[in-house]
Amino acid sequence: MKREAWERYRRQAAHTLQSAHGDHAHGAFDWARFKAHQTADPAVKGYLRATAHYATGHSIVRLLGEVGAAPPKALVDCARSLDKVYMPARYPDAYDAGAPMDYYTSAGADAALDCALHPGLAR
Repeated sequence: MKREAWERYRRQAAHTLQSAHGDHAHGAFDWARFKAHQTADPAVKGYLRATAHYATGHSIVRLLGEVGAAPPKALVDCARSLDKVYMPARYPDAYDAGAPMDYYTSAGADAALDCALHPGLAR
């Protein structure tokens, strides 16, 4: 069951990452960043569940804390940057004016996708 759990979560993470790249290509940088988070979330949860830890929640920083060994600083920094977009990238009332799509850029989406591809998150 453990291997099956990991494979199920890994496949979903890969699918979401592919979708995020499509959003980026179409200029939907808000969704590309959100989906970068959604790529890392099941990747870490899948690892945890495959190692007999029932993981819940959506903070990647917190989930990494459940892995056991202290993660490298670069990995935590990536997780922190991804956690910051979990809510505001989706909700029009997250900002005083405009919509989320007005606040996200190609460069920011590139950075988020790079984080989602971090070996400690997506593999």
